[in-house]
This record gives sequence, structure tokens and C-alpha cells, in this order.
Amino acid sequence: MTNTVMKINTLNRVLSVICLAVLLLLTGCWDRREINDVAFVLAGGADKEGDLIRISVLIPLTGNMGNTGGGGGSGGQKPFTIKTETGKTVSDAVSKLQFRLPRHLFFGHRRVIIVGEELARTEGIETVIDAITRTPEKRLSTFIAVSEGKAIDLLNANTRIERFSAESIREQLQSETTARINLKEAVCKLITVGEDVFLPYVQKVKTNIKGQESEDIRSEGFVLFHDGKMTGKLEGASAIGFRLLNQSVRDYDETLHLDGNYLTVTINHAIISIKPIVKNGELSYRIHSKVKASISEDKNQERNYDYSEQRKRIEQSIAQNIVHHINLALKEMQQNNSDAIGFGLKAYLAYPQIWTKTYRKDWDEIFPKIKFEVAAEANLFRLGMSSENLGRKDH
Repeated sequence: MTNTVMKINTLNRVLSVICLAVLLLLTGCWDRREINDVAFVLAGGADKEGDLIRISVLIPLTGNMGNTGGGGGSGGQKPFTIKTETGKTVSDAVSKLQFRLPRHLFFGHRRVIIVGEELARTEGIETVIDAITRTPEKRLSTFIAVSEGKAIDLLNANTRIERFSAESIREQLQSETTARINLKEAVCKLITVGEDVFLPYVQKVKTNIKGQESEDIRSEGFVLFHDGKMTGKLEGASAIGFRLLNQSVRDYDETLHLDGNYLTVTINHAIISIKPIVKNGELSYRIHSKVKASISEDKNQERNYDYSEQRKRIEQSIAQNIVHHINLALKEMQQNNSDAIGFGLKAYLAYPQIWTKTYRKDWDEIFPKIKFEVAAEANLFRLGMSSENLGRKDH
């Protein structure tokens, strides 16, 4: 019994010595950084400037935030600052910027990345994405978009609803008017064979009301790319058609001209079928869209919705608009040689051997000549009233 106790005591002493030795090797938080020594980057921008790249970052100024709501800071000062620097590469510009800042730039909270239109056209986005994805602080959920004009001008927008332009941009990029594209999705599209990347197109819009001057952020269009470089834009009806093809449509309004008056309907739901077809050695696509719509407003107060033929005419008009939008988007993509929907990838999934042998190598030359058959079907499922047109007079 005594020998057992002695062995246990000896073992305890050995373990204690080992633990003390390990503790001596620990040096504490050698790489710690106080929060007061960190500059949190909420948004980043990249622009072309001659032969150089200009990098801009938006940094919040906590001392100027105050307790006011909206986009103002205390004493009327902006609650953020824009810091910028040029370099031969993205990393070179960031390094130069860091050298003249008293705080360490931290990109882990970056919400949006904006690429200037000129840089997107001339050098493309691959350089920017390559530099970002090599950074340990990268955030793959960060939204990425292309700005009209300079990215730095967009970051410096005087938005009043939000404290930071970065927040306004982020809200727009995840709204129903566009398609959500983050860094991870952009990278996947860049490296996928048979598909080109697309990004939201962000614009700055001024409000010129006396005493209420401000700048808003709008994102309704898309930028088309081929081999990582910008080749064109989709705006208006073609942008709607693209959202339908991309199956990224949430509620949006269509205004029709019917019987001499305007009628606004809301597209509440849309599904689309894209089917590759190989016939007589020729590849084509059959596209069918099916939407559900509801009446939002009708300027023709005499319209009788109880009449089934009337509802059918409205549904046909909606379907015609859908087909028109999709055809416009397809035309723009082919003219700019940008397979942003991934028609090549769909052909590969349906006919892997035929795609590999016949189409993969020369897809850049084949895609602009591909034929599409587009059809649409609309269902007017809600008239927006309890029984009849409340504005219609009784005769």
C-alpha cells in the first residue's frame, strides 16, 4: 500500500514539472492587436488610373457617429472616411496605403467590393479577385459589383438613409431589384467551363431637392463578362429578362398598355425551364417561362374582370412581355459573347460526350450563333379586389 502511494506521489510530481515546463514555453498573445489600433474596412473599391490601380477603402469614424439617426454624424461631419492609394498591383496599393495609416487595416468586416467600370473593361476582375482571395482575412460572403464610373465616387456617396454608403450598397445588392452575387459565387463562375461571370451594375443617383440634396444607390442592371473582362451591360427590359433566365426574380411590376389605358401588374412568382436540344447535329435551346401575376393598378375603371376573355387578354399581354424581355437578354448576351446564364454548362450536363467532343473547344465561336426558342405562360391569380372593379360604374 505504501509503495502504491509513493508511486502516485512521484507521478504527480513529474506531471507538475511537465506542466510548469510547458507554461514556461508559452509566450502569451504575442500577435495580439488592440481594437484601438485597428481600422475596420467596411467597403473597398478598385479603379483604373493610367497604368496603375487605385485602391480605396471606407473606414467608419466612431467619434463622428453620435446618436443621430439616418446618415448624419455628430456636428454634421461624415461618420466615415475614404482612404486611397495607387500601385502597380492591388497588393502594392494596399501595402502603400498601410504604410501611411496609424492603424492596421482589417478586411474581415468588408461588406462590399466595388470595381470601377474602366478597370472591369480593360483589365477585368480576375486581378482584383486573385488579390482578395489570397488574403487571410477574406470574407467569401462579401458582395461584389461594378460601378458606373469610378468606384471611389460611389463609396463617397452622400446617402442620408444609411450612415455609410457601404450599407446602402449592400442593401441594394441583396434587394429584389438585382441578383445576389458574392465573392464565392463570382470565383466559381470564373473557373467554370461553359459559363461566364456577371455582376450587378451599381449607379449613383442624385436627389436635387433644395435643402434635401443627397445621393442614392441604384442597382437595376447587370454587367456581362467574357474571360474575366467586361464586354457589355444589361439595363431596363433586358435586365428583367436576364433575371428571369437566372431565376433570381422576386416581386417586380410590369406596366402594360391595353385598350388605350395603362395597367400595372405584379409578377409574384416565376419559374423557367431551359432545355438543350441536339437535333441533326445542331445544338439549340427551348426556354419556357411560367409566371404568376396580380393586378396592382388599373387606369381603366370600366374593365370587367368577371369576363374570362378579358383576363385571358391580360395574361397573353404579360406572356408577350416576358418573351420580349428574355429575347432582349439573349440578344445582348450573344452580341457581347457572354454566356452568363451558363448555357454551355447546361449542354454539358444534358449531353456530356457531345459537349466535350463538339462544343467545348469552340464554344466562344458557337455561342453567339446558337438558336433559342422562347415561350411564356402567365396566370393572373389575384385581381387585387374582393369582388368587382370598385371604380366601375353601374349601368
